Amino acid sequence: MPLERYTLAPMHQLWVQEETKFKTWLGVELAVLRARANLGQLSMAAYEAIKDHARVNVARIKELEADYDHDMIAFVVMIQESLRAAGVGEWASEFHKGVTSYDIEDPALIIMLRSAVSLIIGELEVLRTMLWRRAEEHKWTLMIGRTHGQDAEPTTFGHLLLVYAEAIGRSIRRLQTAVEEELSEGKISGPVGVYAGMNPELEGRALSYLNLRPATAETQILQRDRHAMVLAVLAVAGGTIEQMARTFWEMMRSGVRELREPRRQNQRGSSSMAWKRNPILTERLDGLPRLLRGLALAEMESIATPEFRDISQSIVERHTLPDATSLMHYAAVRMAACVERLEVFPQRMQRNFDRTYGVWAGQQVQIALMEAGVPYEDAYLYIQQVGFSADDEERQMLELLCEIPISTEDKRTAKDVLGLDALEQCFDAKAYITPGIEHIFR
Repeated sequence: MPLERYTLAPMHQLWVQEETKFKTWLGVELAVLRARANLGQLSMAAYEAIKDHARVNVARIKELEADYDHDMIAFVVMIQESLRAAGVGEWASEFHKGVTSYDIEDPALIIMLRSAVSLIIGELEVLRTMLWRRAEEHKWTLMIGRTHGQDAEPTTFGHLLLVYAEAIGRSIRRLQTAVEEELSEGKISGPVGVYAGMNPELEGRALSYLNLRPATAETQILQRDRHAMVLAVLAVAGGTIEQMARTFWEMMRSGVRELREPRRQNQRGSSSMAWKRNPILTERLDGLPRLLRGLALAEMESIATPEFRDISQSIVERHTLPDATSLMHYAAVRMAACVERLEVFPQRMQRNFDRTYGVWAGQQVQIALMEAGVPYEDAYLYIQQVGFSADDEERQMLELLCEIPISTEDKRTAKDVLGLDALEQCFDAKAYITPGIEHIFR
């Protein structure tokens, strides 16, 4: 069962309310019966009678499972009981005739996974749209880009959000591919997958009614590389959520305070420090992807089901598949809400930008010096020295470039080489990044 604390209503209905699973099983059983009827193996009247009167009773299945220790057998017996109670008991023995458990469970599981992934894709689309919207809003919100935790060069907050929007878009496309390829096949081919005593045409017809196609060669179960691939893609998508959460968290830190996550009116950050605005949502979304990666690994280890099947894969995926899809769905929904209501403080971004003392312009100045004839090594060491001095002395780099000589041999300053007007132009951040920002937002 999924982790209910992080399971939203649609996934709760899909995975936690077991009636959904059993009704999906019933749908597969009815597809098999319909195929048998169309192939002349069963009267159409029998198929219609079973379709009209079969009913799922979860409580009764649980009672029977306590005796049989086998949920599929409990399900089949319960359905047969419902047919007898409805007065069509003469057809009860036709239900589940000639098929094995995973002829029913595996197509049903694929159908449920398709539903789960489709729900996730829908929420990721919302997140991507919200990222685009906020990116446009902050296309020109200037901020200092940070690499290795250090001040780097100018960018805009809109650019950062657009990077994440594109990453989410790639995950959407990967998940769409997973639905089309990894989650498009089923198997109804008997206990070891060789159609013993079965007409292979039955499989094709039954699966077509379920909008699936037959797998080419399987054992008792569909091979789990498909399921593992889906969880791997979910783990990658979770990694992007984690990246966003981690970056936002860094920008919310005391001393930075460029962002603030949305919070409820009565929300409290600490039991002892009342003044704290702990970023609990971003921290939660930073942590959840760790679970996704663990679940993906567990599903990958289920690929190695020995020979034609054992039960080790079953115990694992009762958790991996519901938990992973529920967690990813939760993360997508909550991150979209976070982005939508994220408080952005452009004035603090400007303040932090100004506190770089202009060192971000070093590459511009270095290139200008080189173009004026200063050797690369001299220009590089000069910009390094002046940049370190600006940071250590908390003085504007532009001022120091007017005072500090290029080297012991070259007593000129950058101002002497370039002139004050040209030197000052190197510190025009908007002009520096405008062509690139316009290109990225094209």
